[in-house]
Amino acid sequence: MDDTKILKLKEIIERLHKGEAADAVKVDFEEEFGTIAAEELAAAERTLMESGDVTVDQVMKLCDVHAAVFGDSIDAIHARERAEEKPGHPAFVFVKENEGLLSFLDGPFTAAVKAYRQEGSSAAIADLLVAVKELSTLDRHYARKENLLFPYMEKAGLTAPPKVMWGVDDEIRDLWKRVIASIEGSGTVLEAELAQLEEQVRSMIDKENNILMPMLEGVMDAQAWITVARDSADIGYAFNGGIEGASPSDATSWYRWNATISGALDEPASSVDGEIVLPSGHMNTEELTWMLNSLPSDITFVGADDRVRYFSEGKERVFPRTRTIVGREVAHCHPPKSLGAVEALIADFKAGRKESESFWLQKGGSFILIRYFAVRNDKGEYLGVVESSEEISALRSLEGEKRL
Repeated sequence: MDDTKILKLKEIIERLHKGEAADAVKVDFEEEFGTIAAEELAAAERTLMESGDVTVDQVMKLCDVHAAVFGDSIDAIHARERAEEKPGHPAFVFVKENEGLLSFLDGPFTAAVKAYRQEGSSAAIADLLVAVKELSTLDRHYARKENLLFPYMEKAGLTAPPKVMWGVDDEIRDLWKRVIASIEGSGTVLEAELAQLEEQVRSMIDKENNILMPMLEGVMDAQAWITVARDSADIGYAFNGGIEGASPSDATSWYRWNATISGALDEPASSVDGEIVLPSGHMNTEELTWMLNSLPSDITFVGADDRVRYFSEGKERVFPRTRTIVGREVAHCHPPKSLGAVEALIADFKAGRKESESFWLQKGGSFILIRYFAVRNDKGEYLGVVESSEEISALRSLEGEKRL
């Protein structure tokens, strides 16, 4: 990347941060650069933040200005084979969701807002509440972006754009929560927040289509997109109903086909030297041991052969366990009076009649919750049972909220 070019970009961005009019800056930018790759824009933003010249909050406040200046001058928009033009592809689904969102905003949402402003009746307010709640399903779209796409940008060193965009996403979330809470609480519509909500949602569509997608083309390979496709359904979709090539079934079909031909269908990650490799990550034995020992619950796993295979060794033990029980038949680990219940529960798990069971008891000032879960693979085959035991007296007294 040309350092001189990045430096000039940095100077232009600094002018924006100092409050210079966007129109004037845009003219100079186009004269100086004409078109510029999205990655170079991101590098300039990152340079500013890493040097301490601007903060994430400052960048976030000027995100709309940046989009106005740079949005239509990113040559990567046209100079590539566009992933978002391939039906079923995660990028295609993402962009089509924005099309569906625009249709909703221009149609039902605008109609509900107009009816409320013309009538102001309780029925119109109720319809507006429904529309805002429908808009809030956009959270799934944002969550996929934040949890599936941003990590690849960050690994490539593009740390500033995700921080800025995530900050705006949270502002949008806060706006629709305030509008909904006000209508549900007092029947009052927060006019300013409602207008700002629509404006920011529309602006985010432009940022995602014209800035985010070109950046992703530079950092996402085929395997990365397959991973995104695999995990997208767990988070969910929004505003893609009835759009050909963008439905959940289209997304699933694209994933299965591409994962199959790449040999990645339901395969764990590639081997990592000296580490335990799992489908969703990897760690060494020390990390795995102490991660499990740090959980507030005691965990015991009994295999399909009804023998104890593992138990965690946390600092605060609910029930005593010794390493001599590893390999022992689970029937021998319980007193005779409990044996019948234990055997019946395991039989129900094996037969598929139950997936979980809970018990609880009080011991002195302690309240102990004991939970059992059947462990099955993706084919539904029984692999064993995991027991979780935890002292929860402090949890039972919790009230209200404590948010992070």
